[in-house]
Amino acid sequence: MRRGGTATESAATEKERRLGRYRLLDLIGRDGDARLHRALDGNGQTVELWTVPLARLCADAAGVERFRQMATAAARLSHPAIPAILASGEHAGTAFVATLPAEGRTLAARLDDGPLAWDEAVATLDRILDALSAAHRAGVVHGALTADTIRHSGSAAVVDGFGRAALTAARADHKDDLEAAARLTERILAGHEDRPAVAALLAALRDGGTFPDVASLHFAVSGPTGAPRPRAAAPVRSTRWPLWAGGAVLAGGVVAAVTILNWPSPPHTVAESPAAESAAVAPPTPPPAATPAATPSATPSAPPSPPAASRQPPVAEIAQALRTIPCALVTVEKTGGRLLVSGTVAGERAETEVRETVEALAAGWDHGFDLANADAQFCAPLGSVATALDANRGLAEPLAASVLEGPDLSAGDPLVLEIRAPARPVQLQVDYFTIDGNVVHLLPNPSDSGTALAAGASRRLGEKAGDEKAGDGKPQSGRYWTIGPPFGTEMLLTIATAAPLFPTPRPEQEPAADYLAALSDALATIPDDAPAPLADAQFIATGP
Repeated sequence: MRRGGTATESAATEKERRLGRYRLLDLIGRDGDARLHRALDGNGQTVELWTVPLARLCADAAGVERFRQMATAAARLSHPAIPAILASGEHAGTAFVATLPAEGRTLAARLDDGPLAWDEAVATLDRILDALSAAHRAGVVHGALTADTIRHSGSAAVVDGFGRAALTAARADHKDDLEAAARLTERILAGHEDRPAVAALLAALRDGGTFPDVASLHFAVSGPTGAPRPRAAAPVRSTRWPLWAGGAVLAGGVVAAVTILNWPSPPHTVAESPAAESAAVAPPTPPPAATPAATPSATPSAPPSPPAASRQPPVAEIAQALRTIPCALVTVEKTGGRLLVSGTVAGERAETEVRETVEALAAGWDHGFDLANADAQFCAPLGSVATALDANRGLAEPLAASVLEGPDLSAGDPLVLEIRAPARPVQLQVDYFTIDGNVVHLLPNPSDSGTALAAGASRRLGEKAGDEKAGDGKPQSGRYWTIGPPFGTEMLLTIATAAPLFPTPRPEQEPAADYLAALSDALATIPDDAPAPLADAQFIATGP
């Protein structure tokens, strides 16, 4: 690693970049701090991978937990117009969501060519609004619905971007989606204002506040009755419908019952019920005997198969056991019906310990490993802060450090960090352990002795003075670093304590062994009644 000089962006290199089990191929989009990559997973499947620095999700107390809940809820979505969410998680200071790629031309590009034909416009709206209604029923918000997030049109339309919402739409709600859907409806129906039903609907949309939710808007567009629409079943729907002759808007600005198309009446279902999908194929008036069969309490005897709870993978148990291995930074998740352990281990001994631990606790579940093996020398710094690492993992608002350009860097790339404090004020010690056995102290450094960080505050390291400002509004320090030889897997270690670890700053660069001896002494002298030290560690892969 080189310090000083001009931190310029280098051209992309041919070096393979990875995020856990994903091999990053191309950067295909950005949205603020979020980046969209085309990537390959461990099985060679092409995916779209949204990433954001984990520190960004720690902006408030519930940030990381909200991401996990939103991503989990989005992964449960099952709709023909929503690309599947394949996985989500955190790795090396980066939060990510992997989805199936949504290929094809965007609806925005299609609309640039001119208005959609009537049948195409109606089918497109039905498909989009049905998908959005299904997401809202599942508690999932899109947060950025536009014609650019729709692929194709008509009955083949696909709503992309639900995975991204977990990373970037923390403040979005159902109302935001409804407003976006209303704007999209106006755009899709442009050119068809000569139809009375369309004119009535557009007038209702322009008045604002007419529709309480997306389901009401969907009903106004697609249904002549007041019954809730069933979830979309694309294979059995016709792609052409006759236009209903009229339209009406209820007075008082309640619900616009503007009916644009006339559907064949489907069987009545309760859209909110978990059994709605299976009930949709039943006759409109099911026999009375069928009603108790749908109620779990009507069948008290145990089913032949094991209870669902017993078939849950032991993710929590394995994760807890892996936390006791100090030389491993790994995570475990259930994906594709199997357990996957991914991350980086320091040395072959640590890898063996990880594998044996998982084998012992897998409880019959199929499992696999996607492990990168770093030099065993990094086991020493990890071991020296093992207690602090474990204490940090248990916090709702942990200390978090992220490399803004991702955990894989090439020669000439700037090393820019974002660090967020836990829910208490701390003093920072930020160290970079190199592959050649040295350590570079990023903070404090000769240009920046400001190690204090307020509770929940964030700051950046490594940007040129004047480029950005820290969370307190002050310019960033002038110290910055670029990646240089020797290359390999290296390690970033951030320690947070109530008081500075050392009375005077250490040399900016020194042998790792000398520093670790001093670090051990410093940690041992922390008073018993002082807040426990916290630590965050991550590996960084560097190359030419």
